Amino acid sequence: MSQPVPSDIRWLVFALMMACGRAASSPPSSTTPGTGAVTTVLPSETDARVSRVEELLRGVPGLEVTQMSNGAYQIRIRGQRSIRGNPTDDDPLIVIDGVPSSAGAAALADLAPRDIARIDVLKDAGATSQYGSRGANGVIVITTKRAR
Repeated sequence: MSQPVPSDIRWLVFALMMACGRAASSPPSSTTPGTGAVTTVLPSETDARVSRVEELLRGVPGLEVTQMSNGAYQIRIRGQRSIRGNPTDDDPLIVIDGVPSSAGAAALADLAPRDIARIDVLKDAGATSQYGSRGANGVIVITTKRAR
């Protein structure tokens, strides 16, 4: 014999979903969490003169974009974290259309700014938790116009 689910339990499930940053109607496979320190960059027509994706990221709070002497860009979220001295230990995880990139910031060189629909910069443990230890230095989630 099945018993009806009390309204208290339904309320608890709803409250739990809201606390996790997802509304009851949002898809469970959302790539961007609703909680934590997240900054969203939506490229506009004024960004048409930008030639590199890294230049779109300049001005994001907590994000440091530096052009190196060899022309490559270095990206740090909330500063240097590693004391080991290996510069790649501080690279944020780059996720392009839901696929984590093993190339780090070099993966951005293959993208054209006009192809970008949205960039989410995840800066703290609450926001990057779905990426595990790979997201320890922050995560840059890029959605291209092709993925939409």
